[in-house]
Amino acid sequence: MHVRGATPVDNDGLIDLQARCPQGTDLVVSNVNTPDFFARARAYDDYKVLVATEDNRIVGSTAYAIRDANIDGRVACVGYGFQTFISPDHRRRGVASQLFQSCEDYLARRGVELDYGLIIGGNTPSIRYFGDRGFRLHRTLIMPMLGVYKPMVRGSQGKVRKAEPRDLAAIAQLTNETWEGYDFYEPISAETLASAIDRRPAFSIDDLFVLEVGGEIAACLGLWDWSKTAQITIRAVSLKLRMIGLLVDLVRHFRPMPVVPRLGAAIKQSGLTPIAFRDPTHFAVLLRHVNDEALSRGIQYMFCACERGNPMLQGMKDFVRVDTALHLYVRPLKGILPTGTRPVFIDMIDC
Repeated sequence: MHVRGATPVDNDGLIDLQARCPQGTDLVVSNVNTPDFFARARAYDDYKVLVATEDNRIVGSTAYAIRDANIDGRVACVGYGFQTFISPDHRRRGVASQLFQSCEDYLARRGVELDYGLIIGGNTPSIRYFGDRGFRLHRTLIMPMLGVYKPMVRGSQGKVRKAEPRDLAAIAQLTNETWEGYDFYEPISAETLASAIDRRPAFSIDDLFVLEVGGEIAACLGLWDWSKTAQITIRAVSLKLRMIGLLVDLVRHFRPMPVVPRLGAAIKQSGLTPIAFRDPTHFAVLLRHVNDEALSRGIQYMFCACERGNPMLQGMKDFVRVDTALHLYVRPLKGILPTGTRPVFIDMIDC
């Protein structure tokens, strides 16, 4: 077994491996980066993708991003692990452990102080894996899924429009003001925001919307279409979800209803990012406009991540919403560990 850094030559092999590693419990999906496997990782400014090979065949992979983030009121260097998958015929053979050790050595060389990861609720093997390697459950968040199925724009205060380059400084300032008291938030500037927009696959400033109130930007919201960089296909559906689907189909005869995932269907979804607002009512106004934009693009669901007490949830009252548990695990590398007294910010880029 050999662990090394991935290269563009590995693209097809990584896509094939990813397709053989479906994820989920009630809803099992195949989530495959395509056609460019590395586009997901390039959304980060500083990243590394590792592969484990045996007989010149890729049997496992993992990725890490390194960035600065607020932790208990100071900026710390943190590492985020994502997209770890092991070939089904090589599980329980030490592949994951070798990848983890290589990542740990890499993070140590880079001076990372805190390592973190996200696990969907119900993923018992991953929870056990994280626990065995020194991670602690820091917070259980939720990932609200908003169904996009009908127009929602209503008369309201303010003016909604697409963002322009001249808005980036104001958007950066508003974003910092919205999340500066949250752990895991990385302060931004107009320059770093512009760079993040350029790096994000299938995303541009045309996908970022603002609400103006009194001539000033009161909210901003981005619509990141994942379906342009990842093919998400339903591989299995639990009896519970099948029954919900039948009920929704019945109700659909009388009123509009969201699409319920079906076996073999492709899901078209978008992440809501970046997000900023002066007041939850401003966020609600902009979210309804973004819903209509998503509807025009054929998007079926919108996602974000937050805690249960987050003010964003107030702006989602008009939506059919399904919440999925999202566990935030942390591991101190240099003695730093969040106290847990501050709220948590997770950008959809991590999900």
